[in-house]
Amino acid sequence: MFKAVTKDPRLIRDSIDTISQLIDDGLFKLKKDGIELLAADRATVSVVDFKLKSSAFSEYECDEKKEMGVNLLNLLTVLKRSGASDKLTLDLNEKESKLEIVLEGDTTRKFAIPLIDISRREIPEIGQLEFPGLVEIKSNVLEQGINDADIIADSAVIETSPDEFRMYAEGNSSKSELRIKKGNYVLPNLASKEKISSRYSLEYLKKMIKGSRIADNVKILIGKDFPMKMEFKGENASLAIILAPRVSEE
Repeated sequence: MFKAVTKDPRLIRDSIDTISQLIDDGLFKLKKDGIELLAADRATVSVVDFKLKSSAFSEYECDEKKEMGVNLLNLLTVLKRSGASDKLTLDLNEKESKLEIVLEGDTTRKFAIPLIDISRREIPEIGQLEFPGLVEIKSNVLEQGINDADIIADSAVIETSPDEFRMYAEGNSSKSELRIKKGNYVLPNLASKEKISSRYSLEYLKKMIKGSRIADNVKILIGKDFPMKMEFKGENASLAIILAPRVSEE
């Protein structure tokens, strides 16, 4: 059996909201120590690696490993019906092939969404990627930089060097730029032996930065013209997203 209860549904709601920006359907692994999801978007431009610890719930029961395929938009639509003070219960009904969701506050509301068969699409080997550039930055600062770049172009260059983090976008005669020197409190960590840069789609970056609701800081790992890993780590949840680079536009 699988059953999980939380008195604060915001964490799971915000996590699924971010993931659903990129992934349509998810095959969740239900384990004794928590819930996991590893999935690629249809274009294989991004890969999501999500982990939610059992400690995120006030009650958590999972007697054996199980898999649960759901449409993320259907799940999110129900989760968004939860109020701040509602108790949320997730109950896997394998007999009827449904995920039952109960919201308890002043009233009790019950929902059921169907489980779906999801084929295991081949997912790129993300565990073997090596990133020579690392930066940890305040999530709200990066979000501001992404939004600045979005009014200029449809892609942005992210660059690390031994003493500076930089993100910029250029379009027509316009330009946006975010520069942060090493040692600034909004840049807790910067590790780059040389100047490294890659260009990424702002359409995807705007979706990925929604993970800022999980953690105040975001870790970015990059290489030259290489995939980027954006990582949000909270006390009970972690969300890592790999994004393929854009071809350089000289």
